[in-house]
Formats: sequence, C-alpha cells, structure tokens
Amino acid sequence: MDGPAWLLLRGVCRGLHLAGYICVFGTALYCAALEPGSRAPGLRRLAWAGFALALAAGIGWFWLESAYILGTGKPGVILAALPRIIAATRFGWLTLARMGLLLAALAGAQTRRWRGAAALSGAGVLAQSGLGHGAAMGGGEGAALFLLSLLHIGAAASWLGTLPTLALGLRASPQPACLARRYSRFGVICVAVLLLSALAQYGLLIGRARLLLSTAYGATALFKAAQLAGLLGLAGRNRLCLTPALPRSRAALLGSIAGEIALGVLALLAAGVLMQLAPPAMAGMG
Repeated sequence: MDGPAWLLLRGVCRGLHLAGYICVFGTALYCAALEPGSRAPGLRRLAWAGFALALAAGIGWFWLESAYILGTGKPGVILAALPRIIAATRFGWLTLARMGLLLAALAGAQTRRWRGAAALSGAGVLAQSGLGHGAAMGGGEGAALFLLSLLHIGAAASWLGTLPTLALGLRASPQPACLARRYSRFGVICVAVLLLSALAQYGLLIGRARLLLSTAYGATALFKAAQLAGLLGLAGRNRLCLTPALPRSRAALLGSIAGEIALGVLALLAAGVLMQLAPPAMAGMG
C-alpha cells in the first residue's frame, strides 16, 4: 500500500474530499455574505452534492490512509483497527470531527441558516491544516507553515468554493453585472492571499528552484501552479472583458466560470497529492 500508485490514489481521494467540502463551504459563504437571501435555484442541491462528494471521497481516503498506516490492505485487519486509528491518531479523530462539522453545516444549509453553515464548514476546511506539513513539522518553521496553510486553504476555499454558486446566481439574477462586479472585488482579495501564501509555502517547503524538476513534490507543485495560472487567466478575462459586457456576455461568462471550476478541481487534486508527499524540506533535500 506504499507504492506510487497507492500514494496517487490517496492523494486523489484527499483532493476530491477537499473539493466536496469546499463546495459546501462556498455555497454557505456565498449565501451568507456575497448575496444574502439568495433564492437562486439549486443552492441546497449543490450543498448536498458537495457533501456527497466529501463523504464518498473521505471514506476512500480514510480507508486507504488507514491501510497505509497499518501496512496492510486486508479488510478485516483494517476494520478491526479503525477504532484505534480514530482514537489514537490525529488523522483519525480530526477527520471524523471535520465530517461532523460538515454534517452540521449541511443541516444548516437545508434550513437556510447560511451563516451558521458557513462558520461550521469553514472551521472544517481550516482544520485540514492540522493534517498538513506544518502541523507535522513542529517548531518555528512548522508554526509558520501552519499559519500559511490556514491562509492558503481559506483563500482557496473562499474563491473556488463560491464559483459554482456564482454561476447559479448569474443565471437567475436580473442584474448580473452588479453581482459580477461585487464578486470580482471579493475574488481579487482571495487571489492575492492565495498567491502570496503559496509563494511563501513553496519557499519554505521546496527552497531551491532545481528541486521543482528533480523531485516528485516539486513536479506536482509545478502542475498545481499551472492550474492556478490558468485560473488567473480566466479570472482576468472575466473581470476585464466579460463583466463589463454583461448582460449580453452572460453565456460566455458562465462558460468561463465552468472552465475555472474545472481547473480548480485539478488544482485541488494536485493539492491532495502534495499533502501526501514529503517535501524536500522534510526529506533533508534542501
């Protein structure tokens, strides 16, 4: 359970779990802060879809991670050890607690208590940092990485998580230009925090430019950076070209947002794999 294919599978499940979690958080955040009182069709269904993805991928990730911890793929051994993994490992109890927060957030979303749902799911999103490299490192550098991870995950979740809900809002809004301009200002802040925190993290975790090409961690980080570059390109086009032309550019803007969502999912999959890999800073390669 320790080969490259298993590592990739654990990373993909972790990335999909995070994508579903972020979808629930983004839906709640959008309805609580960006368009309060929104009645766009499909909001609660979107929250349910995010929860289903987070749950299914989370179960897969938990099972595969447990098999990795135990060093066996035997179902009987894994099942027998699950209570011990949940009780005795940070991975176990924190993952279970995060799913509890997500379930409570979903309940709030179904009754349109969007602020509570955003707070609960936001706490669960940020708690992912407790399973990251900074938390594993310890010391001053680990504390810095933990703080950077909170900023990075929070900004990514706030931006990427609200994109599906923005698409629903733009389809239903009689004034799409006002909504798009308001969202654009919010997006600029998220992007700035995302990029600055990413650069600082890569500096601490990778260090030297040559390690971007000579390590699996560096190559995966480059792939993630390429998706972010594509996201920035689409976001810039939306802000500078498509938003000023609304409402006649509504269809083109919705298509561009769909492209952003696709690239965002790829970036989250890469992030999931990165969180499974040991960075050069932890492997003594820097």
